[in-house]
Amino acid sequence: RAQPALRFSYDMLGEGARTFADGARYFASYEAAIDAVGRSAAAGHSISVKLSALHPRYLATHKDRVMAELVPLVLDLARKAKSYDLNFTIDAEEADRLELSLDVIDAVFADKSLDGWDGFGLAIQSYQKRAGAVIAHVEAQSKRLGRRMMVRLVKGAYWDTEVKRAQERGLDGYPVFTRKAATDASYLACARQMLNARPTLFPQFA
Repeated sequence: RAQPALRFSYDMLGEGARTFADGARYFASYEAAIDAVGRSAAAGHSISVKLSALHPRYLATHKDRVMAELVPLVLDLARKAKSYDLNFTIDAEEADRLELSLDVIDAVFADKSLDGWDGFGLAIQSYQKRAGAVIAHVEAQSKRLGRRMMVRLVKGAYWDTEVKRAQERGLDGYPVFTRKAATDASYLACARQMLNARPTLFPQFA
């Protein structure tokens, strides 16, 4: 009996760029990886990119510069992924960068050069209290553009950092759930929300 086709995600997370030379080096690595996977693998595999690895000023305080300089880089990588019919996922960042990440994602996703391709997506962290709102946002964007978006649901990777930063700032609350049971419940609620958004969204679970 024929075995079902397997699909893989290649996650090149790396560290955040500290200089523009770092960003250029990561960009070249992403390009090379997309070429390598695209030339050797069947359609449907995925590659993930980290926005903070591509620009050393990936901060809300530098939004104008990020939009002018980073969006074209991400769009170039997305177009290359489209040319191979690879899936292309924007990885999640810290809570402080969420709005900026969504601005970059919205700008890239809306570009007409990506019409006819449903391989663009993002990762959403269920331990963030705004996860449900992010799902609603990308669903609305997908409906507006008439294009499907992949959404990969994860639990999250920066919990210690998020809690510590909130404590250092003396905030009244945390941007993430502080109990595992709450994160688990959020994951299930987000999964249900994503499944209910089909076929506008293509849910993926990690």
